[in-house]
Amino acid sequence: MYANWSDLREKETAGMLAACTRCGACYEACPMTPFIPAAEGVAPGAVVAGVLDLLQGGAGDAAAKGWVSACTRTGSCIPACPEGVNPMLMLRLAKFQAQENGTMPPRDASRAMPTVKAFARLGFTPDEQEKWL
Repeated sequence: MYANWSDLREKETAGMLAACTRCGACYEACPMTPFIPAAEGVAPGAVVAGVLDLLQGGAGDAAAKGWVSACTRTGSCIPACPEGVNPMLMLRLAKFQAQENGTMPPRDASRAMPTVKAFARLGFTPDEQEKWL
């Protein structure tokens, strides 16, 4: 389908930019929006416009960066889009772009991993723990 990662990003980004009407339905469907202080009081369409700016290599704004950072990939946004855009992928691509151009720092999850592993142990059998952790 795609020759490489760059081709995928380029084609998907172009399609999203062409199709997105900045209606904000994806943002409204996202369960993480209450946890984005920088987006409080910002119109959903304005947040989406900021994400599209990040996607194009722009600086975005605090609300857009907050949403990109808060995305937990629930997928709730996907069926909400009336234009058939995959907003979850849009946020991921915007995050990659912003991290690559220095607009957003890469996330350092090294301190979180021990906690993730500790919680994972609670749900894994001893054999699963041996295999996965």
